[in-house]
Amino acid sequence: MIPLGKWFRGPAASAPQNTPNQNDAPSPWRDSRWDSHSVHRHLAWLTFNRIKFRITRFLQRIRSPRRLAATSLVILFFSFYVTNGIFILSARAATDPGHLRLWLSGGMALYMLYHLVKCAWSHTREDLELSDAEKLWLGTSPIFRSSLILYHVGNLLLPAALKTLMLSILLTRDVHFPVLLIIGTFTSLLLLEMTRLISWRLVSGMSNQQRNWLRLATTLTAILLTVQLLVWVHYTTPPGSPPWLYLINSFRGLGEVASTPAVQLLSTPWIAAAHLAVTESIQPLTYLQMLAALGVFPLSLILLVKVDRWSNHQEHMREVSRLSLGQYQTREEHLQTYKGKEQNRLHNLIEYCASGMTREVLTLACRQAIGIRDHRFNITISMLLPAVLCLAPLFMGRMEEQWFYVVAGTALCTVLLAPPALRIDFRRDLKRMLLLRSLPVKPLSMVLGQLALPIMITWAFQSIILGIAALVLHPGWEQLILWAGMLFALAIVTFATENALFLAYPHHQRHEGVAMMLRTKLTFLGKGTALVIAVCLLVLWATLCRGLLPDPYSSVLYVLGSIAATWGAAALGLAAATLCWRRFDITIDIPPE
Repeated sequence: MIPLGKWFRGPAASAPQNTPNQNDAPSPWRDSRWDSHSVHRHLAWLTFNRIKFRITRFLQRIRSPRRLAATSLVILFFSFYVTNGIFILSARAATDPGHLRLWLSGGMALYMLYHLVKCAWSHTREDLELSDAEKLWLGTSPIFRSSLILYHVGNLLLPAALKTLMLSILLTRDVHFPVLLIIGTFTSLLLLEMTRLISWRLVSGMSNQQRNWLRLATTLTAILLTVQLLVWVHYTTPPGSPPWLYLINSFRGLGEVASTPAVQLLSTPWIAAAHLAVTESIQPLTYLQMLAALGVFPLSLILLVKVDRWSNHQEHMREVSRLSLGQYQTREEHLQTYKGKEQNRLHNLIEYCASGMTREVLTLACRQAIGIRDHRFNITISMLLPAVLCLAPLFMGRMEEQWFYVVAGTALCTVLLAPPALRIDFRRDLKRMLLLRSLPVKPLSMVLGQLALPIMITWAFQSIILGIAALVLHPGWEQLILWAGMLFALAIVTFATENALFLAYPHHQRHEGVAMMLRTKLTFLGKGTALVIAVCLLVLWATLCRGLLPDPYSSVLYVLGSIAATWGAAALGLAAATLCWRRFDITIDIPPE
């Protein structure tokens, strides 16, 4: 395997053929070669035309008759968002500038820590986030890695500007100089993206022992901050309060944790930008703060270039050492070989035990299960935190409402948190759509096979939560059967709808921009609205059952009717996903990168 860095002029590409001595090898930290101004000018031209093309494509797509419903929702949402920001948010009391400054800098540091923990526990070694076309045309071109990094960072300017626009609408009421708020927020968000890239490249260059030490340090730091947050919420919330009050105090607690000296120390790169954003009067110090906020960007860019060179150098030295020992397969290639053999054994077993539609569904589900191994830690952590939140009402001393809050929390986690955590369905296979479309598999079998694994993981999550809550609260078999049946159907509805929406309006996993920002917000609002409507329908159905039949029969009718309605919605969701997969056209539906 040849690392991507060997296609660029740099220390990795100029290494000798024989095994080098690491003490005599040139240090990648001291290599400061950059391309000429003309190369950067052409890359800037490419970035500008790429942004222009994306804007033109976005305007064409929103005018498409196939996207009429999505365009209408986008216009309605954006109009409501701007109106809310101008009229409603402007009427509220302004936040204390000192508290807002601490929140801006400390919030960025907490988000940076989240990315660092994610990088440390990832088993993959990430290179620059480049598309296949960029790897083909730019990765093989005679330019330095520093130029490619600068080009990639230039593509982050537009997403950062869009996020700055949304945040500025929310925070304009709290500051005296909106222009300085925009500058401070933009530089903070851009620095956060740079920090994320530096973290990925730094972790990718570490050895296994270094990565284990980083995991220990970052995890302990995250645990200590979480304990501090829980202690603050415990002492500020009266005993016996409803869970929604704990949730509100948790958001306030995040602000308090972000204001602590330890977090503010971690947020040192963002302090100048935070001061600039909440400036109350223009002083000479303001110009220094602006200079510091803008000056952090070139420093972070230089640091990213040096970390990238160091990471490539470490990967090259590990590869040379591995080849000198006669190990001609990397760990990833060995796992791929093992996965292939394991998949063949499972395929033979399925061929022997099943037939027809069952065989197709099981084969696709086993394919997803084998590929999930590299993401098992991320999935476990992603499902463990929601489980703790769902079981939190058991320790709040409010016995008459605990079962309701546990069930409500499980439903919210199923709808809002499970789809982003379990992307092991069509959303992961956008680049393999040609392969999936060429398989002799019926549309319904394809949908069931692709959705089987995330739905089963969600069912296991729901069963564990309801089982623990039932052992503690003893709600009765009627309540347990009712909510278990409805939550199981809700999982099917959630993933079927999510994948139907993806197949109707596909996007790449790491795609950013105004379309993705609006898509995320609209999806969140749509899920929340659907939950509210579902709760209202349940209350109406319970009222009708009590009014039509006496007590024993009304309870049975309510349980059976509710379960039948939710499973009917699940069948409709699967039918919608099947229809979207049947009409999916790889020639026009796959968006360019």
